[in-house]
Amino acid sequence: MFWERFYSLCKKVGKKPNPVGKEIGLSSGIISKWKAGGIPNGETLMKLSKYFNVSVDYLLGISSSVEIKETDIEPLYSDKEMKNRIYSNLEKLNSLGLANIAEYSEYLTSKLKYQNDENIIN
Repeated sequence: MFWERFYSLCKKVGKKPNPVGKEIGLSSGIISKWKAGGIPNGETLMKLSKYFNVSVDYLLGISSSVEIKETDIEPLYSDKEMKNRIYSNLEKLNSLGLANIAEYSEYLTSKLKYQNDENIIN
């Protein structure tokens, strides 16, 4: 079930499985194991879930719901509280940490479309 869902999602985004795996830091050998019936570990499932914007349950064949709806996600903190937590942690990072945050935030806003429609930072 996992391979069929993964392959279908790759086709949906117009890519082959190996390039998708490479984008999230996986070897082609791991992709081959999945094709033979293997299942990714939890961390990889989370990466794939974020990459395709689907739930882990969908990837594993537990759920038939393809996309994650914002209403399905209940935030633990308000937007303002989350921004404050992020800003306080940014001050603690070195150059490499800041570069990783910059890259990941670009990934979130471009690929996953988590952009704020209001374009306002409080």
